[in-house]
Amino acid sequence: MRRLMLVIMISAFVLSLTGCWDRTELNDLALISATAFDKGNNNKILATVQVIIPQNQGSGQQTAAIGGGGPRAITRSAEGSNIEDALSKLQRKMPRRLFWGQCKIFIFGEEIARIGIREEFDYLVRHPQPRERAYLMVSKGKASEALNLIPPIERTSSEALREISNLRTGLLVTMEQMSMDLKGDSESNALPMVYILPPSKLADKPVQTIPYMKGAAVLKKGKLSGELTEKLLRGALLIDNVAADYSITFDVGGKQVSLHPVKTKVRLTPHIEGNNWSMTIKVQSEGSIVQNNSRMNPMKPEDLKEMNLAFRNDIHRRIEAAVVYLQQLKADTIHFATVYHKKYPKEWERVKEQWDEQFAKIKVTIEVKTDIKKPGLINTPGGMPYEEVQ
Repeated sequence: MRRLMLVIMISAFVLSLTGCWDRTELNDLALISATAFDKGNNNKILATVQVIIPQNQGSGQQTAAIGGGGPRAITRSAEGSNIEDALSKLQRKMPRRLFWGQCKIFIFGEEIARIGIREEFDYLVRHPQPRERAYLMVSKGKASEALNLIPPIERTSSEALREISNLRTGLLVTMEQMSMDLKGDSESNALPMVYILPPSKLADKPVQTIPYMKGAAVLKKGKLSGELTEKLLRGALLIDNVAADYSITFDVGGKQVSLHPVKTKVRLTPHIEGNNWSMTIKVQSEGSIVQNNSRMNPMKPEDLKEMNLAFRNDIHRRIEAAVVYLQQLKADTIHFATVYHKKYPKEWERVKEQWDEQFAKIKVTIEVKTDIKKPGLINTPGGMPYEEVQ
């Protein structure tokens, strides 16, 4: 009797286990690697997804030996009155259920960015599948064109964009950061600008090339209002104290010296005197010389002093140019609003509704201190006779 009761209890326990009744097999999913949004016809939105082809993702060495093994991804597009409508129509063109869990790139076309991307971004944030660590970008022209490219090295164009972003040579913005910027005091931010690299003359047919990033798109309240060139972006990144892996090249005596910043510290100090608002930007930067085309020897104190001055002036010009351009746009992507809000909360409350106008009136003072360290082997120019060196 005890054994019978034990068997009945075990059976009842086993039957109560639900198991994986609601599981979704990987073979039933279409894995989206990137998504592009463009302006469609009649004020509709055009959604384009790049979907990984699973049968081509096997042995990498084997497919490479065969000359690439064909395309690694396909793109599908559909129009709708909003994103959900477009994706609903897009699902009808796919034999598998669309899955956004692996989508790490979202690109907005230039036209739709000028109209505004707040509604589209709100949808992405509220959707349960897209990751907050996914990267956001704005394309020069149509965003879908960046997904239709065949990269010569990476598997897909989205993977090429992701790898370029991870190098951190420029601006990198995630969905999480974008959400914070739109809810921030200035309601302005910048997104990387995507261009298409002209194909090489040796490229295979169909033409192989990749999308790449250059400069940044300036958005005010989610609407594209201007663009930062590479030089202006460097200045804006310096103000934001964003570490980026890049080199600075400046003139010394009509020749160029390239330097890699090793350490940079930036401090923003706001001031309010009556109706006069001002901001002091203090920059301390250290760098090491990586190429010296001048006639100067950095091992000599007088030459090093002149190089330091040129380095200091170059940083000053970059920051000044970025501030002037952003004040002309009345777009506070460098987060002056946050600094004022923290130090002067009462004064901030009085101007927050007209912050764009107030931002344009702020008098900015730039103080830069530089120190060139680690000249190493880059002393006397290697391709120049010793007597020609100063």
